[in-house]
Order: sequence, then structure tokens, then C-alpha cells
Amino acid sequence: MHPREGQAQFNPDDELSIGLDIMRRREAANLPRTDLAHKLGISERTLFRWEMEGTVMKNRDRTVDALASMIYTPGGKPASLTMTRKELRRASSVDLASELQDRARIMDNYTRLVEDLKNRLREDGLEHYIPPGL
Repeated sequence: MHPREGQAQFNPDDELSIGLDIMRRREAANLPRTDLAHKLGISERTLFRWEMEGTVMKNRDRTVDALASMIYTPGGKPASLTMTRKELRRASSVDLASELQDRARIMDNYTRLVEDLKNRLREDGLEHYIPPGL
């Protein structure tokens, strides 16, 4: 049990509150203390002391950065990203705009095909096969 267990608000000026925040974030990520300590390059005992006895904001920031790079799913397995954070940071607005244009083009083609199909069904007298709202 944490000394500040009932505390609802995070207080950056209180070392115990910072420790509780680290513990809550680690538990919310369903991450074992051993894995997080290894990622931070500290011992599990040090992480335990940070959580239970308190620490400074610098260590909380290190922990938040480490958690961001190793989020776990509820089943305890690492989550996977289709793009690394480094690649995502490098993506320019031009790349993103180009991706949006490609997706819009795909949707336009899809819409055109659906409209063509609807027109053919109407021409063949089969419009009752067209779902309402399509």
C-alpha cells in the first residue's frame, strides 16, 4: 500500500505524490516493475524506492519517456506500432498531406464504383437490391 494511496490529484511539489504517479502509470500500462527498471537502466529496488518513498520530477519525466516507448497491452504483451516514433517525428506535413490525398482518391474511386453498380441495377430493373441510404 502506497503512503498516498487515497490521493486523487497529482502534486509535482510532493515527492511521494510523484512516486505514486510513477506507480500508477506503470500499473496502468500493465508493465512489470522489472521491465520498466531495466528500460530506465536502474535496479528494480531503485524503482521501488521511487514509487514508495518518493522521487523528483526529473525521474518522473524519465519514467514517462520510457513508458511511452514500451506500452504494454492488457494481456501483458508489448504493443506494436506500424511506424516508429522516430519515423513519425520525421514525417513532414507534405508526407501527411500526400497520404490524405491518396486516401481521398481511393474513396472517390470506391464511391464511383458504387454509383456505377447502383446505376446498372436500376437499368436492369433490380433497384430493390439497393440498400436504403446507399
